[in-house]
Amino acid sequence: MAPSTTPLIALGEVRTCVVPASAALHRAEASELLALVPGRRVLWRQRPGTLAVSPTVPVGVDCELALPGPALRVVGTVASRAVVLGGRVLQSSVCTRVARAVEPDRQTWSHYLSAVGRTEVLGRIGDRAAVHDALRDGYLDGRPSADTLHLSSIGERLLARLRTDRRLDQRAPLQSMTTRLRWAATIGGSTGPRLSLRLDDESVRSAWVVVRCEADLAQAQRFCEDLAAHDWLLTVGAAALAEADRFPAIGRERPEILAALLEHLAHLWMPGAHTPQGLRGLWKGLQSDPGFSRQWTALIGQARDRLSVAQWDCLSRGIRVDTSEW
Repeated sequence: MAPSTTPLIALGEVRTCVVPASAALHRAEASELLALVPGRRVLWRQRPGTLAVSPTVPVGVDCELALPGPALRVVGTVASRAVVLGGRVLQSSVCTRVARAVEPDRQTWSHYLSAVGRTEVLGRIGDRAAVHDALRDGYLDGRPSADTLHLSSIGERLLARLRTDRRLDQRAPLQSMTTRLRWAATIGGSTGPRLSLRLDDESVRSAWVVVRCEADLAQAQRFCEDLAAHDWLLTVGAAALAEADRFPAIGRERPEILAALLEHLAHLWMPGAHTPQGLRGLWKGLQSDPGFSRQWTALIGQARDRLSVAQWDCLSRGIRVDTSEW
């Protein structure tokens, strides 16, 4: 019997940061930035908020997978692309679907390039359930080496290329960190989509997604990009409040930080708006526990209240705060 071509697992990573530009990117500007493949158009969505997605760029790999046990050799391609959300949020996104090789020997590169974003395991592997558990744990918990699949380096290289593009003036309206979301997705039958999200440290997150079918597995990357963007908004928002608290209530610094958060990021909160229909149910769990939107509403409310108090303090003391740059 020929090996099944259904992927065992999908592995990916999304890096998220602020667009290093003083103004939000409009359609023409985002399309120029994301034109990674000459002759192929950048996908654009206008409603309910703008979303630009670059063409997919294949990156060839021939390496091992990080596993708790004996290593597995994989050959194929990683699909990499870039995303601009709301003209303000920039992402690099890479993923590959790992499947059993149809033939036991390594094929020519033309074979692997015919299925962009797919890597094939060479050699014998065991039971499907045990294998995808090992692949998930090895990827989310292991440390990549020079010989293992290193999706992080591919995503980092793409993001660095975009952030240093000469068309960006490097004058972001607020300071923010870059976050990483590592994710693994597997097919789990009719039990419905499920998600497990873990915050590893202040900038790294790990997500395990279980989907119903192979079609949903192909959409997992878009869901994880949406998840990463909203996790980044929460992270940056909380960091902005903490940064504002470092400055005295009277002065320019605190109002400038809070105003930048409200003006440039507050309107981008739309969880699930750009998630494929079959995976939107995953947001219900996030809204219930830990309560993504409740946290964002509270965070933005604090920013507005603190900005109002800072302005009131300045007025009560006869201090004029110049808001012409906000």
